[in-house]
Amino acid sequence: MFDYARVVRCDDDVRWVFELWGQGVPKKAIARQTGVSHTQVQRWIRDGLNAVLASPMRRGRHAVLNSASCPLVQNVDQRAYAYLLGMYLGDGHIATQPNGVHRLRIAMCDDYPEMMRECATAIQTVMPGRRVGLVRQVGCHDLSCYSNHWPCVFPQHGPGSKHTRPILLRRWQERIAYERFPDLLLRGLVHSDGCRFLNRVTRPTSAGLKRYEYPRYMFKNESGHIRGIFIEACRRLGIEWRWDGPTQISIARRGSVALLDSFVGPKA
Repeated sequence: MFDYARVVRCDDDVRWVFELWGQGVPKKAIARQTGVSHTQVQRWIRDGLNAVLASPMRRGRHAVLNSASCPLVQNVDQRAYAYLLGMYLGDGHIATQPNGVHRLRIAMCDDYPEMMRECATAIQTVMPGRRVGLVRQVGCHDLSCYSNHWPCVFPQHGPGSKHTRPILLRRWQERIAYERFPDLLLRGLVHSDGCRFLNRVTRPTSAGLKRYEYPRYMFKNESGHIRGIFIEACRRLGIEWRWDGPTQISIARRGSVALLDSFVGPKA
């Protein structure tokens, strides 16, 4: 099980906790909203903002980077980033090589070559000057790219599977993904862990069986936080959704499907 107490959170998280505390949010609610443990929240508030930020542990080599200060993040192509964030949250993984360089890998099905090219272009746009390689797997390829900056670009990187640990967007990510390009975030999320298909229904009527079909979107992810990110992006765009099981979200309303079709559509 992932040990939340051993994580050294980034400066953005510390400031977020104190911002919420200053707004009168209770400590337990702050812990739920930020993913910082209740015990850690209590300790931080007891010690004060300046003391926490000046802690020797935070200056150690295990501290998480303050990603917003990274020059690459500050100058990132926001459209490409919003899409790539969705792809990373679904099928992406960052591994640290023995020499300390980080490697992003995104699994892509061979059945969708156009989607693979779109993802490769997004990686090259977000990480200019870096080569995107292909690693053959069974029925798919991994898009692969090396850079020391991947943990800055995706501060959600951490040990273990995503569904075993908090996946919370930083403030700068929220501005890109929610406020500016929620459509491209959803496109990436659907391309990674979603699908569009024709739902076929048969119903009895007085004139006999009636068969009809309509398009429908589904999104499935084991992480409750990532499902929450998907739902928030839908909310920003006015897309109606409902649960279709504990880990799956369905979008079937005609207007919402039409809206998704305008910027997602069938995979290719």
